[in-house]
Amino acid sequence: MQMAKYLKSMVILGALSGYGYSTPAAAETVNCTNITSVPTVITTQGVYCLKQHVSAALASGAAITVNTNNVTIDCNEFKVGNLAAGPGTNAVGILATARQNVNVRNCGIRGYRTGIQMLDGSYRVEDNVLDFNTQTAIHVSGAGSAIRGNEIVDTGNTGLPGVTTFHGIFGEGDVDVIDNLIDGVVASGGSNGTAYGIRTDDMNGGTVKGNRVRNLARDGTGARRGIWNESGVRNTFEANTVVMDAGGLLGADAGIRCGGSSLILNGALRDNTILGTGVLGEVFGLINCTSIQGNFVNPL
Repeated sequence: MQMAKYLKSMVILGALSGYGYSTPAAAETVNCTNITSVPTVITTQGVYCLKQHVSAALASGAAITVNTNNVTIDCNEFKVGNLAAGPGTNAVGILATARQNVNVRNCGIRGYRTGIQMLDGSYRVEDNVLDFNTQTAIHVSGAGSAIRGNEIVDTGNTGLPGVTTFHGIFGEGDVDVIDNLIDGVVASGGSNGTAYGIRTDDMNGGTVKGNRVRNLARDGTGARRGIWNESGVRNTFEANTVVMDAGGLLGADAGIRCGGSSLILNGALRDNTILGTGVLGEVFGLINCTSIQGNFVNPL
């Protein structure tokens, strides 16, 4: 009887052990073309990846340029670095213009003027970590594009003259901006610059949802704008959290602005939280928006 119990236990432990070994610790893209150095230009459709960190010291140009459609770049949590170029860099981390079905995911992008810049096409920018980029972390334009699940930390402080706007995320056109963290956008000293957590423009029927924005710092006569829709109508702003601090909001600041005029169709809000407006700045917590339910603005 004891031997039978022992054998049964060994069978169960063996099965559990086999199950554990068969479960991967993390998903990884391995069937891909490895990008081994930068700068590089992609001209053939397919799946590209990093299997190691890559870095450069680019004063201009782009580390990775996508010059074709139907491309996926998966960095497998590796870094595309450019800190060695310093705050005066004018370079871009990953660049695409007028391309369709281009996806960038799982990348660490560090030390560029713009971390990811993908314009006038159809793009997905997902699950990346961008830090120490000196003006804008992510800039995407093109109907049907999406910016989702990215972590953006310590953007700003460019050494280039004449720069007055700084962005965690800048979306143009009908771009959805969902579940991103923006922590720290700082206008350069002496710039009179404005710090945007999320800025959208010409967005119609878009969604800005589940984002967290905090630690924005203007310079001089600039402003702090948590989520700012420059123009567009019929947009939805849902379950975002914006934390404003250091003296509350002033006349040019905003927690969330739905659009450039007071039309109801500029945007509908649901379940957003704006903190730290200051008693005198509560009116700037939500601007040109129609509140449906659950929105909370607190001066503290």
